[in-house]
Amino acid sequence: MDALKHWLALNMVVGVGRTIFHRLVKAFGSPENVFAARVSDLRQVHGVGDKVATAISGFDVDRATDRELGLAQKEDIRILTFTSEEYPELLQSIYDPPPVLYVKGKSLNSISFPLAVVGTRNPSEYGKIITHRLSLKLASAGFNLVSGLARGVDSLAHRAALEAGADTIAVFGCGLGHTYPPENRKLRNEIVQQGAIVSEFPVLMRPERNNFPARNRVLSGLSLGTVVVEAAEKSGALITADFALEQGREVFAVPGNITSPKSKGTNDLIKAGAKLVDSPESVIEELLPSIQERIEKPEIKLDDDKERKVFSLLSLEGRHIDHLIENSDLSPAQVSATLLKLELRGLVRQLSGKIYVSNCDTK
Repeated sequence: MDALKHWLALNMVVGVGRTIFHRLVKAFGSPENVFAARVSDLRQVHGVGDKVATAISGFDVDRATDRELGLAQKEDIRILTFTSEEYPELLQSIYDPPPVLYVKGKSLNSISFPLAVVGTRNPSEYGKIITHRLSLKLASAGFNLVSGLARGVDSLAHRAALEAGADTIAVFGCGLGHTYPPENRKLRNEIVQQGAIVSEFPVLMRPERNNFPARNRVLSGLSLGTVVVEAAEKSGALITADFALEQGREVFAVPGNITSPKSKGTNDLIKAGAKLVDSPESVIEELLPSIQERIEKPEIKLDDDKERKVFSLLSLEGRHIDHLIENSDLSPAQVSATLLKLELRGLVRQLSGKIYVSNCDTK
C-alpha cells in the first residue's frame, strides 16, 4: 500500500506530468525514492525546476493519498500503477504511458482484441447507420470496442458492442467520480457491467477541456488500431488518429460524402494513407498479423474458461457456430472471439457455412 501511495502522490504533484514522472522514476528507481530525495538532487533531472522540486519535497503524501484511496474504495475503483500486472501491455508500450490508471469494471487482462472506434459528436444519418452496423459486426467478430463515451459516434459504438454481447472500454476525460456527458450515466453503468471504464485522472477531476487530448492518447494507446467513422476537418477523432499513428498503430477511416463537412476529416485521412473501410473484413484482414502476435505460440494450454467451454463442444466432424453459442452459455461475441483465438493457434479450423472443426484427436 505504501508503494501505491507514492505512485499516486507523485502523479498528483502539480507540475509533474507524465514525462517528468517517468524521468524521475528512472533517475531515482521508484516514486518512494523520489520523495526521499533532496531538492538539489531533484533539480538535476531534466525538466524539474525549483518550483517542481520544492512541490515534491513539500507534498503531504499521506493526507493526499488517504483521501484519494478512500474515494476510490467508495466508488469500487481499482488503481493500477505502470508496473501492475493488470496494466495493459499495449498502453505500456507507448511513448508517454499514464503512470496511474483508475479502472472500474472487468479486468483489463480480459480484453483480448481492443479496437478504438471514434468520430464526430454530431453524426449524420449516414454516420449513425455506418457506426452501428460496423461496430456491431466488429464486436460480433470478437473485437473489444474502445471509445470515449462522448455523444455521437462514441456512444453508438459502445451501445453496438453491448448489443453484440462484447466487452467494451470507455476512456474518460475526467475522473471516474464524474460522468461526462451526464446523460450517458445509464450507458456508463451498462459498460461497467459488460466491460470497463478507465481514466488516468484523479477520482474527482472534472471534465476540463485540456483533459481530452490526453484521453484520446490513452484511447488509441489501449487499442490495436483506430477506426474513424465520421469526423470534421478539425476534431478530437482526428487527434486520436494522429496519436495512433505516432504509437505505430493502424488507422482506418470510413469514406463519406465529399460534399459533407463531417466527412472531410475521414476522407483526408484516406488520402494521407489511412486504410479505407468498406466492410468489417477490411479491418480484420489488416489487423490479423497484430492479432497473431498476441496469441501465444507454439505450446497451447486451454487455461481460459471460455476456451475450454468452446473447445469441449468441438469435434472432428464439425459444429455450426449456432450450436456452440447455444450450448456454451456464452454470448455470440464471446464465442466468435474464442474461436478466433483457437483458430489462430491451430487448434480449430473454419469450414464454409460457419462450421468449425477441431484439429485435435484428443482434448
